[in-house]
Amino acid sequence: MLFLKSDVRITGMRPEILLAAVAAMRVYETAGHDFMITACVDGKHMTGSLHYAGAAIDVRTRDIAPADVQKLIAQIKTCLGGDFDVLLEVDHVHIEFQPKQALGV
Repeated sequence: MLFLKSDVRITGMRPEILLAAVAAMRVYETAGHDFMITACVDGKHMTGSLHYAGAAIDVRTRDIAPADVQKLIAQIKTCLGGDFDVLLEVDHVHIEFQPKQALGV
């Protein structure tokens, strides 16, 4: 099931990161885990973070065994392909839309 942390703001999310969230949620659900978005366009992130452009989300991992988190990340990467980065940060999975080639018009 999809949950948003109470202070998460989603206004301004890019459609690409919304698609990524849906795909990642399905991976989490298939593995038997709830999917909690803990940050989107809100929060404090490093300068230039794609969060501020609506192109990144953070997803909770605290209730998932570390080995299972790595499996989830691998599956999400497979679903999303090369235009997305899926990284384990200290206490969450960070997913961002960052095309490796310029988008065609």
